[in-house]
Amino acid sequence: MTNQKQTGSYYTPEYLAGFISKKVLSYFGDSMSITLLEPSVGDGAFISEFAKNDSLKIKLTALDINKDKLKKASKKWVKKNAIFKTIDFLDFKSKTKFSAIIGNPPYIKKTLLTEEQIIVCKEIHSSENLTEKSVKNIWTTFLVKSTTLLKKDGVLAFVLPSELLQVKFTEEIREYLKRQFQRIEIYTFNDLMFDCKGQDTIVLIAFKEHNEKGEFFTNIKLKEELENNSFTLKENNLLVDSNVKWTHHFLKSDELNFLDNLKQKLKSVDYYTDSKPGIVTAANNFFIINKEIEKKYNLSKYTRPIIQKGFFVNGSVIFDKKNIEELEQSNHPTRLLQLNDNDKISEKLSEYLSIGTEQKIQERYKCKIRNNWYVIPNISTIPDALFFKRCHNYPKLLKNTSSALVTDSAYKVNMKAKWDLNSFIFSFYNSLTLVFAETDGRYYGGGVLELTPREFKKLPIPYIQISANDFEKFTHDFENKENIEEILSKNDKIILKQVLNLNDEEIIKIKMIRKKLIEERKEKK
Repeated sequence: MTNQKQTGSYYTPEYLAGFISKKVLSYFGDSMSITLLEPSVGDGAFISEFAKNDSLKIKLTALDINKDKLKKASKKWVKKNAIFKTIDFLDFKSKTKFSAIIGNPPYIKKTLLTEEQIIVCKEIHSSENLTEKSVKNIWTTFLVKSTTLLKKDGVLAFVLPSELLQVKFTEEIREYLKRQFQRIEIYTFNDLMFDCKGQDTIVLIAFKEHNEKGEFFTNIKLKEELENNSFTLKENNLLVDSNVKWTHHFLKSDELNFLDNLKQKLKSVDYYTDSKPGIVTAANNFFIINKEIEKKYNLSKYTRPIIQKGFFVNGSVIFDKKNIEELEQSNHPTRLLQLNDNDKISEKLSEYLSIGTEQKIQERYKCKIRNNWYVIPNISTIPDALFFKRCHNYPKLLKNTSSALVTDSAYKVNMKAKWDLNSFIFSFYNSLTLVFAETDGRYYGGGVLELTPREFKKLPIPYIQISANDFEKFTHDFENKENIEEILSKNDKIILKQVLNLNDEEIIKIKMIRKKLIEERKEKK
């Protein structure tokens, strides 16, 4: 494993390493000796900070799978009483337990681990009564194994991806942490802490024993807050005891209870619809072409219209044939190259496929497992509606009256019997459903909101039946709106009052919660 994606090496800024080290070491006072483990040393940022402490007698054990990095980090430790060992932490064994374990574990997806590593990860999780579902990334195993290596009064401090707070597979890990530690502190940040595109980070500090028990959260807007200790940790046990993701720790108890009570009264998206991800091409830039390329290589007999990304459907709740024609006229890629295994390969088609082989597209995993690398499987029928899984200002659900397919940037939505598509789309655009999109989805650097297939299916919908004339008016208003708030204000008065019998004060409360959630998400840049 040589590149950053494979090694999972995203190094810790000096100020963050300094804050974490001082915070943990201060817990042990001035006159005692401690045993300290760093399971993945990396560039040695924590080693440098440990070395600055003169009040504690530290017996250090430092590990890293990379011999050269470990050697470089060892030079930052000027004291005695340390062990530097080149080893994969998964294989590390210790007869003694540690006072503190501090570090920034690697972020490596399960698909990039060796078979041996995956087996070890599963064994570590199983030994703690955790399921295989919690083995999605190596950082979860570092967290679990480190917990088992702590003394009964030990402290764990890790820099972790924000996945811990918000994704489905880490629910089990969050419950595990609550069982193992009397006090948990979570630090979230407005800015990305690393030179790592899209990887939002948090700091977890957890105490096996503590006088002030509970789960505490804070959001750091500026690094100076850490340096000056000017932040405030706030307890939110209701959040931790509920199913709401920990990213929303700034919501008050009454707000959480209010939302939960409303959710119990509603059916979810999957009650009204069937949905599944769009087409996975494995190489959109090759398989989705514009009209110019289509004409150049005489490919029109092999192509079908397709919507590549949500950016192309802004501003409406209907995507029709006129919209796809406008995209074509703007020379956007709108043609999907759909080939079959028994297709006769023409000279011009062969010429275009050779471009793909030159780019080594045939070597990509999803292409390698096909009978013919250029034949995309599972191209299904045209969906009734499209839900784009990522958004910035608000989630997009559109009626599809074009003949276009869609990539996996969207979910294909088809109505179940007896439910009306127009009514469903109208019902979707209300402040409460969009609040649940914020609480149930997850966000990334740049303030992007994403809902997984399961998160979309479970969105609560206050469904209301409307007429064709009502939908036509709604469509007109949507296309001519200045912002989404105009639409929500109109729809809330109809949907939330009629379906849930909410009063004006309650609707305003929902709007304020949504505003708070969006502002918090968009600050994560």
